[in-house]
Amino acid sequence: MVLLFMKTGFFRACFRAVAALGALFLGLSVHAQDAAETASLQEVVVTASRFARPIKEVLADVTVIDRQQIEESGATTVLQLLNGQPGVQVGGSTAGGDKVYIRGGEGRMTGLFLDGVRVGGQDGNQLGGGVNWELIPLGDIERIEIVRGPSSVLYGADAMAGVVQIFTRKGQQGFFPTISIGGGSYNAQKVSAGARGGVGDWDYAMNIASSQSDGFDNYKTVKHTPSTEGSLNTDANLRLGYKVNDAHRLDLSSSQNRLQYRSVDVYGSNNYVDTTTSGTVQASGVTWAARWSDTLSSTARVTRSLTSAMNNADPSWDYFTVLDGVSADAQWKGLGGLWSPFVEQKKDTYSATKNAYNSAVNANRTVAATGLGYATTLGASEFQLNGRRDADSDYGPNTTGAFSYAYLLTPALRVGASTGTSYRTPTLEQLRGYYGSTNLSSESSRSNEASIAYLQKGTEARFVYYTNTYENLLSSSASTTSCSAGSYCWYNVNRASVEGVTLSGAQTLGRVRLTGSVDLLNPRNNVTGKYLTLRAQQMMVLGAEFPWDDWVLGAEMQDVGASYDNATNTTVNRAYTLLNVRALYNVDKDWTLAMRINNATDQTYQQVSGYATPGCNFFVTLQWAPK
Repeated sequence: MVLLFMKTGFFRACFRAVAALGALFLGLSVHAQDAAETASLQEVVVTASRFARPIKEVLADVTVIDRQQIEESGATTVLQLLNGQPGVQVGGSTAGGDKVYIRGGEGRMTGLFLDGVRVGGQDGNQLGGGVNWELIPLGDIERIEIVRGPSSVLYGADAMAGVVQIFTRKGQQGFFPTISIGGGSYNAQKVSAGARGGVGDWDYAMNIASSQSDGFDNYKTVKHTPSTEGSLNTDANLRLGYKVNDAHRLDLSSSQNRLQYRSVDVYGSNNYVDTTTSGTVQASGVTWAARWSDTLSSTARVTRSLTSAMNNADPSWDYFTVLDGVSADAQWKGLGGLWSPFVEQKKDTYSATKNAYNSAVNANRTVAATGLGYATTLGASEFQLNGRRDADSDYGPNTTGAFSYAYLLTPALRVGASTGTSYRTPTLEQLRGYYGSTNLSSESSRSNEASIAYLQKGTEARFVYYTNTYENLLSSSASTTSCSAGSYCWYNVNRASVEGVTLSGAQTLGRVRLTGSVDLLNPRNNVTGKYLTLRAQQMMVLGAEFPWDDWVLGAEMQDVGASYDNATNTTVNRAYTLLNVRALYNVDKDWTLAMRINNATDQTYQQVSGYATPGCNFFVTLQWAPK
């Protein structure tokens, strides 16, 4: 693996950038306070193993964005929080919305869960499935967990490259109301209100919000009316919890977000008049968590999500996806380790009205899955083994597996390696839509990873090298070599690969916290030798945060390399550098004022050919939250 890394010319050219950042954190760690004291990693994560485990016991490559980070960021969208995270790229601003790329995988390969509810789309509006991330509200989020690497062995076909799971806040005893108002550039406005509380064995949390923006002109190559792409967003979420007794708990979660947004019809004949689309995401779930003994616990869950895209002017452009799920998980400590069996039943339903570019579709499929995980520690060695078998009503059985190993060289220094397989079936639109085909094969991948992690009090550093090889990667084309003459279609690419390096770290010096990451990516179509589109081959993020009296000040610099816009690599989206600054002011114990400036130096850049991006813009939020 190391020899492969050194032989790759792309990585040799960028190795100095990685070494420079590594030397920075290594040098700073010498001055860290209490450097001999090992960090206490008490944070619990769920997504990396389907059940709650201390993060120090998790071998997957995981990032957690907690409530404090969310509040101090001044972010107004989930995408702003994800953008710049190690191994994650956000881009592709088109009418279908931004994409989230984990380790260079396609945007559709990122699994999304809201409080354990699977969310996604089967429709052509997203060109290959996935979700419009603008439809995911920031709302009353408690934390976001990001798992990088193949996760089909845990979550099935939706999680081929990784998983993002969003958890909303739970209730607690007492009564805690929250009200916030905000405003900023492009006539952006937002107001939200919520409350958390609990009485006896019941607890609750609720939040409602409404926001709007006039937007900016994101497609300047044609004259269109209106000249800006505005949006109106309303969302609400509710969580109810009931403590049956000390060993059993029931939870209900429900959220709904509706987004109306304007976009230029660049593909149709009416490209001088903007179209207005209404998108909806609904996610609901009921969970029963039980502890049967000191060694045995279980979780049962019933979920449903709905995503839709509806053209307000033309109802023939309407798409609906419903994802239903039932699952049962168990965790048992015995035979020298922790066992985690599960069963899962999923049903996907998709419907689309007939229009000029698609036939009417009403289709569904089911997947029955069983899985088993085992984790153990032997001295300084840690092992984790997972297997899963899916029975798909369209594609039959599919088996995925993953194995991870880590060795503690010291209490603070851990080396590890892992390997795993993943898969993704074509969407129902790709199979049964006008331009689809039931002859399409499932996408599959094999991933290998090697890592070094150093965690001391005040100092964090992690180096990851990975390779992902994709078979039967799905792509679309109007080429006569892939489709019939003059037609557009979906087809399978024989093989593609992504080779990458991520170096990330954080260092606390007194009251100042420094963070940074470097991502180097080599995403290739192995048949043509060309680069995969819309992935920057280099990205570096440097950040600093400084508390001062009643203020928390922060800044972040993102340096994003060039990417190719088309499969032939003839159109290039040039490299760019952005500076974002933020400040949080504690007015008193109940009032806070958050301010954020994006693209503070007003850089002009594009992530997709023809589509513009925002210039310098700001947003200010005033929040009342009695303690």
